[in-house]
Amino acid sequence: MRSMAQNYDAGSLRAALTLRASLLGPARTRMLTEVELVRAGQVLHGRPERLAVYGVPAPQMIRRGLRLLGRTAVECSVDDSCAAVTTALCAYLADARELSPGFVADLFCGSGNLGRHVGTGLGLPVFAAELDPDVYAATRHNFEVMGIDVNLRHTDYRDLLAGLPPPREGDVHLVEPPWGSAYTERGLDLTVTSPPVPEILAAIRASRAGVPCVVVSQVAVVGPEDAVTLPTLARCFADARHLTVIRPPSPFPDEATVEFHVYALPG
Repeated sequence: MRSMAQNYDAGSLRAALTLRASLLGPARTRMLTEVELVRAGQVLHGRPERLAVYGVPAPQMIRRGLRLLGRTAVECSVDDSCAAVTTALCAYLADARELSPGFVADLFCGSGNLGRHVGTGLGLPVFAAELDPDVYAATRHNFEVMGIDVNLRHTDYRDLLAGLPPPREGDVHLVEPPWGSAYTERGLDLTVTSPPVPEILAAIRASRAGVPCVVVSQVAVVGPEDAVTLPTLARCFADARHLTVIRPPSPFPDEATVEFHVYALPG
């Protein structure tokens, strides 16, 4: 498998965008084969092993009984990124001793990997929503195979928000809506994701009765000329306090980087 992977085009943003379009198109709701998972890891992340969820890298997923759909292979937060986000959140909440943490809300969970990492690291219960029936079924199966304790619901994120426990200031909301056509070679416009990030933030506020919380949002910055991603991020979180940014290693260091931005969202 290693020699086969070496034939794939890694490190090219254009190749990654082409494969991304295929996985979000014809293969969107199809379970990927081992060869396809290895290719996704190589092209999208620089090497097959970096496409890893629940502690299982792409070359081992099928034999471990996991199911990853085309869209999930594109949209999932891989283990390396999840670990970095979790470390940052643990450090922040340890310093902010006045905050009383209560839960993690993974509003668009997909694979559920980020919520699982953060919940485990913080020692908090995780409530997750996934509206797509195919993604939900695959993630439910994967959680059962791996013995993952996440309260996963096949529902819209707004319904999840309405059913959460009473809010506390240390609650963490993960905001990773599907990017779809909002992500191009020009950058990521968070005002036109599905649903738009401003709409999501308004729903979070409405659900919390004036109690602040922590929000994590993922973006992709496309090279030094990207004039879309960070300006739209700043507009979306204009009245929030920016706590930190996490930049996991990128296979496209001169072309694109994935970033996780952490905010204190006022009530």
